[in-house]
Parts: sequence; C-alpha cells; structure tokens
Amino acid sequence: MLQRVVIDGFRGLSTVDVPVRPLTALIGQNDTGKSSFLHALNFLFGIPNTDLSLPDVRRFDRNQTVVVEGWFGGPKPYKKTFQVINGAGAVTPLADCPEATTYQGRAAMFFLPAWGVSTICEGSAGATAPPLLGDGGNLADVLDYFLRNDRKRFDAIEIAVRTHVRGVESVNIPTPGRAAERSIDLVIDGGLKIAARNASAGVRLMLFFITLAYHPQPPKLILFEEPENGVHPKRLADITRLFREITEGKHGEPAQIVLTTHSPYMLDNLDPARDQVLVFSRRDDGSRTAQATDAERLKAFLDEFMLGEVWFNQGEEGLLAKAQ
Repeated sequence: MLQRVVIDGFRGLSTVDVPVRPLTALIGQNDTGKSSFLHALNFLFGIPNTDLSLPDVRRFDRNQTVVVEGWFGGPKPYKKTFQVINGAGAVTPLADCPEATTYQGRAAMFFLPAWGVSTICEGSAGATAPPLLGDGGNLADVLDYFLRNDRKRFDAIEIAVRTHVRGVESVNIPTPGRAAERSIDLVIDGGLKIAARNASAGVRLMLFFITLAYHPQPPKLILFEEPENGVHPKRLADITRLFREITEGKHGEPAQIVLTTHSPYMLDNLDPARDQVLVFSRRDDGSRTAQATDAERLKAFLDEFMLGEVWFNQGEEGLLAKAQ
C-alpha cells in the first residue's frame, strides 16, 4: 500500500512530504493544491505517457527539476523526475521500488458532474469488465457487462441499490434500439418503469458509487474530486461506507482512495484513527504545501464534536499542530 507521498515542484506544490492511508481526504481552501496533489499521483501511477502540460509545472519557474515520489514502506520510493529547461522537459521514471509495480498504470481520476452521470452510452464487447470512466459516462456499459457475464455481481449491485436508494425496486438494462447502445431503466415504487436518465442526479450518482464499489477490478489508486457534489449530505455516510468497502476489498480487489472535499459532512464520516486527512495551504510566495492533521490536538475536540464540525468551526488551522 502507498504510505507516503513526496512532491517538489509539481505545479505549485513545494516541499510536500505527507503520509497517506487506504482512505485519505484532502481539505483546504480553493487554489491550495488539492487537485494538483491528485494530478501528481496520476502523473506517478496513471496510464503510461500521461500528458503533463508544461505550463502547469511550477508556473513561476521555467528551469527546475520536478520530483514526485511514492513510498510503500521499503527503503526506496517509486519516483518520477521531470527535468524542465526553458519550459521544456522529459519524464524520467525511476523504478527503484518493486512494491509499486501493482500501482503502475492503475491510477484513475474521477470527477463526476453534479447534475449526475449519463445512463446512456455506447456498448463494448470486451472479455473483461470495462473500467468506469472518469465522468461515469459508461456506467450502462459496465452494468450491461455484469448482467451478461456476472449475474451474481449484477444481482448484488441491484440489492445494494435497493438498500441505498429509497423507492428503487430493480435495475434493468433494456434491449437496445441500436445494437451499439446501452442504457439503464429503473423500476420504482409500485412497479413503474422509468428511464434512469429521468431519475434525479443523486440517484444516478449513487448508481455510479455502488457500481464502483462492486467492480471486481477497480483502479488500484482511485483519485476522486469532491464526491459530495450533487449528493444529499446524509448520503455521504453511505458513500463513505462504499469507499471503505473498496479499500477493504469486500467486493473485488482492494484499492486505495485519495479524495478532495469541501464538505464538513464528508469529514464527519471519516475516522481519524484509521483514515488520513491532509490540510493544504498556500504560502506567502505563492507555493502550496500540505500537512497531516495533528492527532493529539484533535483529541481535545473529538470527545464532544465530530471531525467536520471541528474543521467548520476552527478552520484548517484548528486541525494542525500549534506553531512553536
């Protein structure tokens, strides 16, 4: 498991050295480097030759060395450097860490639209379950694969949908009007069948989260931008439980999740004893950095308040060790 991340010079991030856990949340005000942290991990472990936009390497320095390291508990990290000279450069991967091989090429970023994922898409005919796309746009194709090739898993997804989404009785993949088309129908209260595209955004988002949790081979490293978007605050407890099931490998291969959030309700559902929360901030010189929350300081609050309440009332500084 990825245990530590070191970043220097990637976009605005400078001298970042932080621990991560199976479920890690990134918090902080806008433009403090949270998304850049996700992109750095995608740069390190994502699809080989992932494009790195040069203007997004440290914006105020055209001559430098960008370093991103992932530590897995061994003596050496898996590391990528990016030598930038006059705004141009090349990536040099240093595969010094055998433990990282299961992560290479298996990171994926998800940023779901707040208005809900699409429930109509083109189908595929692969021999294995297709991966979910970053915007959830191929959800119908993935569910169709399970229906045709892994009915036990499809039935488990349907049970989970009934559990988490009030009023939904069953999930159907209708015979397509076009051979290549896939879509989702829902049977709701009283047996009424509707096209899932006519369901609420929150219902369609929950369909995505449940399908991701039950996917047999999720990305090894799941990078999520603001999973709370479009979802009722009380549903965040359900989404967090699904995320935890993913990290524990309850329905498929275990995966690690790093997410950004602006929601105190999301933080309320995390456990400081087992999950990691990283606080991002912007320095006076424009660079960004991150720190882990201070467990000792939080003890004074958590007997009476939830973690999100502490964050909302005390700000990011209230989660960190006091300056000496």
